[in-house]
Amino acid sequence: MKTYAFETSVSGVNHPLHYKIWGENNPNTLVCVHGLTGNSDDFKFVGEALSVMGFRVVAIDIAGRGLSSYYPNPDDYNFDQYIHDLKLLLKEIGCDKSSSCDWLGVSMGGLLGFRLSGISNSPIRRLILSDIGPEVPQFDLDFISKVIKLTPEYNHPSDAIPILKMSIGTPYSRGPLDEDQWLYMASVALKKRDDGKYIRNFDANIAFKFDTEPLGKEDLWAYWEKTEQPTLALRGELSTLFPLRVADAMRIRKPNDKLTVVPISGSGHVPSLFRDDQIKIISDWLTSTL
Repeated sequence: MKTYAFETSVSGVNHPLHYKIWGENNPNTLVCVHGLTGNSDDFKFVGEALSVMGFRVVAIDIAGRGLSSYYPNPDDYNFDQYIHDLKLLLKEIGCDKSSSCDWLGVSMGGLLGFRLSGISNSPIRRLILSDIGPEVPQFDLDFISKVIKLTPEYNHPSDAIPILKMSIGTPYSRGPLDEDQWLYMASVALKKRDDGKYIRNFDANIAFKFDTEPLGKEDLWAYWEKTEQPTLALRGELSTLFPLRVADAMRIRKPNDKLTVVPISGSGHVPSLFRDDQIKIISDWLTSTL
């Protein structure tokens, strides 16, 4: 795995955005885009597994997350800017042509995937969605809005593990994990502050626009109806954010029969994608649709 950076312009100022690549010289590219509060390290296990199967796995830190720049203006954390930045990433890695990459979008990353898959000459060849559809119940949006505004502090990442485990069996369960995986999840979700405390690994200002535009300004169903790519939708069986009624509506409204919905047992929003069985669902689907 290697880490790279490119620059994007916001309000006339250039800001660095970081991304990671596993399997740099492999022929098939899978672009991975994390959820609202995630970062590129969420895809470590996917990247390691698929890179030995011939995939170049590219995962970005969206602005305000991970190693990427924090935007000074909270208004800049919006879907139009994210799409602008992602198009720059695709150009940076040589995937800005029609059907030049596959896409794995987790939650927010899937919302961004809808916007790119439903345009003419889309760069996306195949679309993978992790627990997200073209609409999200208001209850879940309100819950997320409250959670992302919390400001916990920890002496060590391991101190956050009991809090993470409290989600087990709920609509926001990441699913069963071993102790090393719990520690990894806590470690990449946090960053060390100058005073030695560990805080959440994102800019608190990402919550600002989420209150008014949690899904962006555009009708994602319209993009979905234009999406012709083969699509794999992973659905946490406990999730309320991606309810069955939305998955069923996606089947009805898709203009072809290229949608596969797979439930992830024991998971809510969102499946960790750390486990071998979850990664196998992705790898089997990718290899079967080549």
